[in-house]
Amino acid sequence: MTIQRIIETLPGEAIFAIPLAVLLTLVLLLLRRIAIKRAKGRRDTAAHAYAMPVDDVGAIATRIEAAKAGNNNVAVADLYLAQALAYQKLGDEKARMTALTAAAGYAALHGPESTHAIARMHLADAARSTGDLTSACEHWHLAREAFQASGHSEEHARVEKLMRENGCPTDWVLTEF
Repeated sequence: MTIQRIIETLPGEAIFAIPLAVLLTLVLLLLRRIAIKRAKGRRDTAAHAYAMPVDDVGAIATRIEAAKAGNNNVAVADLYLAQALAYQKLGDEKARMTALTAAAGYAALHGPESTHAIARMHLADAARSTGDLTSACEHWHLAREAFQASGHSEEHARVEKLMRENGCPTDWVLTEF
């Protein structure tokens, strides 16, 4: 086939190829959208962590030990968050901070991301209330990233706004934190 013949037949072939390519692209985008919607239903939610039952501290500690023994690290993170909320109700700030730090650590390593984000938000609020804006900014940064990773775009935007309002840099990369 000569170059002239290719140039003559190319427009005729393109009439069929371009609509076919567009149709294929639309089908792939539709399938992707369906997959994202299905995954969103399975995604851990920020409301789940807030809905953890706030029992007495002893019962939560027992469940933490059982989850650790069963190597259920995801449950451990949620339970530490519940324990922190229980300590908050009791007014034990030191124990609350210890539980929040444990919740953030377990959730950062094992998930769920929403628990990590919520624990970081509580830690940031505590740091800000003591006047430590640097630590608050660090916790907000980590919470913002965790909200983004868990698909909570509204929370991500809210934390981003909070960081700007408090003069936190929004483009830094934290290391060894």
